[in-house]
Amino acid sequence: MPDMNPRAWHRKASRPVSIWMAVFLAAGLAHPFIPDGSWLLIHIFTLGILTNSIMLWSQNLTERFLGQKLSDAARPAQLTRTYLLNAATIAVLVGQLARWYWLVWAGALVVAVALAWHAIVLAGQVKSARRIHIGAVGFVASACCLPVGALFGAALSAGLPGQWHGAVRQAHMFTNVAGFVGLAAMGALSVLFPAMWRTRGQDRVGVALALAGAGVVVAVAGSLLRASAVTGVGTVVILAGWVWLYQGFVASALTVVRDPRGRVTYPALSALCAVTWLVGGLTWYAVRVFGGTLEVPTLPLLLGFAAQLLIGTMSYLMPVTMGGGPAAVKAGLGELNRAPYLRVGLFNAALLAWLAVGNSYARIAFSFVAFGVLAAFIPLLARAVKAQVAVIKSRRP
Repeated sequence: MPDMNPRAWHRKASRPVSIWMAVFLAAGLAHPFIPDGSWLLIHIFTLGILTNSIMLWSQNLTERFLGQKLSDAARPAQLTRTYLLNAATIAVLVGQLARWYWLVWAGALVVAVALAWHAIVLAGQVKSARRIHIGAVGFVASACCLPVGALFGAALSAGLPGQWHGAVRQAHMFTNVAGFVGLAAMGALSVLFPAMWRTRGQDRVGVALALAGAGVVVAVAGSLLRASAVTGVGTVVILAGWVWLYQGFVASALTVVRDPRGRVTYPALSALCAVTWLVGGLTWYAVRVFGGTLEVPTLPLLLGFAAQLLIGTMSYLMPVTMGGGPAAVKAGLGELNRAPYLRVGLFNAALLAWLAVGNSYARIAFSFVAFGVLAAFIPLLARAVKAQVAVIKSRRP
């Protein structure tokens, strides 16, 4: 039987994330010169990096939250879902670029199947657990959103007539970003945020998930009905869930002011800034939706929130998951925490400037800076693994 212990499975399941990251960074640096570059970049990130990461870490964190490890015999099925997702992602990307819309639909259907299967497995774990953890419930709700969002995306591939294209695009955004990514982020941050800041957690995630989940349903319904007032109400309800959670995050972070030594780290700052971008982006969007505008704040939501949160949480989770004892984990975290203020400040300043300036050459320059800061994660991760392995080996007889 192949080696399917949790660590071996985790290495195999995380490999596609590393590959898609390299593809994303290359495409990000070249996106001004690629036909359909923006669409390609968004979907390499959302399907290639983000969806793989959420599938991987929601499984890992569900096991931790519930105190319930899957058996080794269940690991091959986890990898099968990962392989299905990545084959489907390639089909969607190739199909859209080649204008083979049948391939886009086929890929979207397989994505839907893979995530529905993932949701069923997570729901089974939650149901059989001795104790319920609301963060794990958030992962189940998140996984239920993407099958719907994938089908919305397939419908958009060839274009829809009249106002339907904008309406379905808006529903696609709410289902995928506010639903799939947002609910997973809520579930994870309920535990990870206080762990990153080394503070006490606050019991706010249950209310936040209920508000955000209800808001997604209302916003999607409003989008498809082309009722901007209903969509606006849904956006405000989603925003209320995040503001309730964000208030607790800020209160926790402020307690660190008394003793900031070793607690203000790159993962901690990234998580706080990411949620700030989400709250700001949703606020701006709510105002615009009530005015009848369907323009989606793509950069704030995907780069400011999703990308920044992903890199920050991975910078914390990778060394912790690799393990090897406190000294080894500290060595890995130390490498991934290099220049925290510079990296967080530079990324957020570059993204703000990218949004604010009107000159196309300046926007390209700021986009290179933002992607360059994100790209620093890859060599730092290699250094972290090397440092952590060195500590682990030094302790062996």
